[in-house]
Amino acid sequence: MSARCIIIRDGKILLQLSKKGDFYRLPGGRVKPEETIVQALERELREELGIEKIIDPELLFIVESFYRRHSGVVHEIGFYFGCDKASIDFDKIVPKENHLRIEWVPLEKVNQHNLRPSALAPYLVKLGESKPEKPIYIVNVDVNSI
Repeated sequence: MSARCIIIRDGKILLQLSKKGDFYRLPGGRVKPEETIVQALERELREELGIEKIIDPELLFIVESFYRRHSGVVHEIGFYFGCDKASIDFDKIVPKENHLRIEWVPLEKVNQHNLRPSALAPYLVKLGESKPEKPIYIVNVDVNSI
């Protein structure tokens, strides 16, 4: 299970570049057994980007993903929250971990070739126009990628 944050500012979305630099993903990460999804979201953002508090995170997407790792196919449920109400100084967001690289990417440049999970890309692009009225459930299958 994972929890990730969607932060949009001036038509751009905050994305993390993968370690290999071959795709983007949203900030966040795995949920530990002893924490709630929102606690995990806040912990990950604090550890990765120094964001101390998320105010009223809004669940926008639930993505059930299937993707391949070297150890086999992974089945993951991801919870994607709108974090526009976060008490964030956007100009001071910097990676707190050496392996992280972040970028503000124009929404129209997000596509299924450069984002994981790929099925989420067209929904993120539409966020520039409006947010969904209720969380959207998406199934993502990326079993041909490693």
